[in-house]
Amino acid sequence: MQKINLKNIYGSRYYYTFLLFCLVGQLAFAQTQVKGVVTDENGMALPGVNILEKGTSNGVYTDFDGNYVITVKDNATLVFSYLGFVTQETAVSGRVSINVTLVESLESLDEVVVIGYGSQLKEDLSGSVSTIDTEALNNLPQVSVDQLMQGRASGVSITQNSGQPGSAVSVRIRGVNTISGSAEPLYIIDGVPISGDSNNISTSGRSIADNDLGQGDGATGVSPLAALNPSDIESINILKDASATAIYGSRGANGVVIITTKSGKNKKGTLRYNTYLAIQRPTNFYEVMDLSQYARLQNEMAEIYGLNPQIEFLNPSLLGPGTNWQQEIFDDAVMQSHEVSFSGGNEDVNYFLSAGYLDQDGTVIGSGFDRINVRANVGANITDKIKVGANLTASRTNDKLTLNNATNGIIYLSLLNNPATAVYNPDGSFAGPDLDDDFKFENPIARALSLSNRLERNRFFGNIFAELKLGKNLTYRTEFGGDFGNNVSDRFQPTFSYGEITGGESALSVRRENNDFWILKNILTFQKKFNNKHDVTVMLGQEAQESKWQGVIASDGEFVSNDVPILGTGNAIDNTDQYKGSTALSSYFGRAIYSFDNKYNITASIRADGSSKFAEGNKWGYFPSVSASWRLSNENFMDDFDAIQNIKIYGGYGEVGNQAIPNFAYGARLNTVSTGLGTGFEFANFANEDLKWESSTQTNLGLDFSVFDSRLSATVEVYNKVSKDFLYQLAVTDFITGGNSPGAIAAPWVNLGEMVNKGIDVTLNYKTKGSQDFSWNSSLTFSHYKNEVKELLGDLTIFGEMTMNTSNQNVTITQVGQPIGLFYGYKVEGIFRTLDDINGAPVQFGRPFEDALFSTTWLGDIKFKDINGDGVVNTDDRTVIGNPHPDFTFGFQNSFNYKNFDLSIFMQGSYGNDVFNAVNRSLTAGNQTYTNQLPSVLDYWSVDNPNASNPRLARNDTPNINISDRYIEDGSYLRIQNVTLGYTLPSDATSTFGINRLRVYGMIQNLYTFTKYSGYDPEIGVYNQNALLMGVDNGRYPTPRIFTLGLNVEF
Repeated sequence: MQKINLKNIYGSRYYYTFLLFCLVGQLAFAQTQVKGVVTDENGMALPGVNILEKGTSNGVYTDFDGNYVITVKDNATLVFSYLGFVTQETAVSGRVSINVTLVESLESLDEVVVIGYGSQLKEDLSGSVSTIDTEALNNLPQVSVDQLMQGRASGVSITQNSGQPGSAVSVRIRGVNTISGSAEPLYIIDGVPISGDSNNISTSGRSIADNDLGQGDGATGVSPLAALNPSDIESINILKDASATAIYGSRGANGVVIITTKSGKNKKGTLRYNTYLAIQRPTNFYEVMDLSQYARLQNEMAEIYGLNPQIEFLNPSLLGPGTNWQQEIFDDAVMQSHEVSFSGGNEDVNYFLSAGYLDQDGTVIGSGFDRINVRANVGANITDKIKVGANLTASRTNDKLTLNNATNGIIYLSLLNNPATAVYNPDGSFAGPDLDDDFKFENPIARALSLSNRLERNRFFGNIFAELKLGKNLTYRTEFGGDFGNNVSDRFQPTFSYGEITGGESALSVRRENNDFWILKNILTFQKKFNNKHDVTVMLGQEAQESKWQGVIASDGEFVSNDVPILGTGNAIDNTDQYKGSTALSSYFGRAIYSFDNKYNITASIRADGSSKFAEGNKWGYFPSVSASWRLSNENFMDDFDAIQNIKIYGGYGEVGNQAIPNFAYGARLNTVSTGLGTGFEFANFANEDLKWESSTQTNLGLDFSVFDSRLSATVEVYNKVSKDFLYQLAVTDFITGGNSPGAIAAPWVNLGEMVNKGIDVTLNYKTKGSQDFSWNSSLTFSHYKNEVKELLGDLTIFGEMTMNTSNQNVTITQVGQPIGLFYGYKVEGIFRTLDDINGAPVQFGRPFEDALFSTTWLGDIKFKDINGDGVVNTDDRTVIGNPHPDFTFGFQNSFNYKNFDLSIFMQGSYGNDVFNAVNRSLTAGNQTYTNQLPSVLDYWSVDNPNASNPRLARNDTPNINISDRYIEDGSYLRIQNVTLGYTLPSDATSTFGINRLRVYGMIQNLYTFTKYSGYDPEIGVYNQNALLMGVDNGRYPTPRIFTLGLNVEF
């Protein structure tokens, strides 16, 4: 071995060079081991955080408890990155312990938007998609998801059709798109399609809550989304234009709402408990007559009508206030909710488990709703190429139903009832009117508490999936989903006697129904980026789905006792009705997305649907779409222009369809008929094998931009939507169908008409840069649309009918050149106050001008306008008297955070829409004895009061109460919908007890409404989701004001 002569080295000229080399080497290899814990802002450990030594490939991940150990150079910089959080850099500077708190990045979470059968970067979207900020809604408890969306997305109009707990709402995305079918959107919940149609037009054709409630009268819809707990929701994306919804083909005509529920995150398990207790209270009451005013009216009516006066009313001034029936039927109601959830995960498995209980009493006596729900969302990476998962939920809901939005409903009865009648007799039994009069009214308290109507809904829905990576860029996914329900409905009317009103026969109606839906999907997706500029995604899919339903309705009556009503034990003739059916849809679809250099994007899709609802030759419908976007801000010539940021111009065109009709509508069905030779069959309807898809095309143009360093962002979109070939059951003459006679044949289903919706959607979002102590986020949505019917069949006119005071009335009209569902009736010129007003006036409804109570027109009667100028006033003079479509709707959300305090204020409203106040029509009629009225009726026309505000007291069938513009009111309103104030306790005060987060809050919902409308609530909605009956107030259950105290705890 060769020896090194150190002396030679030390003495050589290389000595200093060698020494410098050793020192530098020593410094270069000087390293430090750094340890620490990575947590989020709430102190929760974050597993799987990537920690990288900057400028190198040296890195580690945090373990399940958020711990990490890494060996780096003394002067290194550590980079901490984690999905959904802001990337953070920290200099080591010789330290051996570095704990890091990562801040959640709302911007990065917003980057990915869920679209049909996939997701896309928000910046690359070329279709119209609105995303609801569910982060802001986490602190706002709601009973139903459809109510939660109200006012929070432009182009989406949501109205509560009833304030009854568990009731359905109406959701209109960019106007009204159909005439007689459902205008409700399609909901996709974790991949499972669920219709928003509470009437089940395309399946059984029956509302699951009707059950002869009010003999086909009144509001019957219950929410199809009642089974879903809003607290389980992670994201809500609303596809508004046809280029976005065409991928759903025949079910996307009314828009699509994609709801994704929560999943476990890659971090340590988290246990959450949320609870609240609320008091619900009526917001206002009608000012009807008290007993003294009522007695005065009855005395004056008796004098005019020539009736004997009531002795007890001879001196009204001596009477007290009497029974306030509104105060009796309305009451403060309690609502409580309890929810617990557990979530977590690691790189291979994630999970979210939840359970909830909600109990909501109604402010109208006898109504209520409760829900029990459980959810399990689990995902797992079996290998690096195989991923599986399941999203499952089960629920049981119970509805206690009362009749409302009807003239024989609970609310109507309370308004018209006699204040001289008590609620209870001295013995505790229900009281009633003691006069044998044609216009006596049933005790509404007795009706609400004696008549039992219960609906139990048991539901299980969700899907399971498997995803396989076939290569670096190719993925195959298969899903099986389902929605399985069982409905149990029981309605019992006992025998009763309330004063002079008796019900001698009890009646029981029992309904049992099963609904089964399954869907199978196979999706192949190819995604690749070329040369860092070309990004291509191609998706091909196949889908098969089927709905089945069956039910039995059985009735019995005349039971021996009201205590045990059981089918088969009554003396009435038993009646049984069974129904069943199924429908299927087979589909193929594809989509291609191409992006170039983060500047240009083009998306094209097509779907083919084969439906069992149409005859051969018309079964298949084809629904294409194309859209494109240009990110102008990414152009090189925009580098020096920063006054406006994130400019994107986009547009699209697409076609969607609608098949919401009963089964076998194209064919001739058979009805059974009893004959002397046994059971026979007869035609039930006229066939039409040429029946085809209803279709809708839409063009959309949009602009996105932001200013003030991206703190203020805006989206402006304009659209033109054309719907045509409506599926409509043509009301031909009785001469052809047979009318209501035995053996009559139902009218055929046909395609007819065209309708256009044009509008603009605007969304503005503002957020402060924020400091450690204060932040403010604000969102304003504005929506305007104009609806016009362009074509019907020939001179066809379509009327919207509604039962009022036991008779059917034409309330709305739909005709070419006008919007759908305009209010229809007579125009009023005033009151015949003097003989000069009568002289030369057109004859009113064939009634001579004579001073008589019956069948005449005289001083004090309403003077209707002769629209067509033919010298008489009759049904030909009915015309458009109001428009229920708003000029615009809006929502304004503000969220403030200061240290540990949070404040949220949400306002929404509507402007320019009319309301038909059918309640006022009854409360100002002045034509019936023993019927309560508004105090203004006392200011009626008489010889001594010729300048009165109301017509004379004309008896019974007076034309004065004909549907006219007397009852049309401005339905505009601004509502302070929600105010919430919360406080989160400091973590150092709660961590001692093992609590990561503890928040208490108070909330007031429906705080105040600014409106000119004289009824309970200007938000009337759509009667039973019927597009022809918007804005008709026929005794709607009003929405209550809700005071809430709540608690959020996280362990």
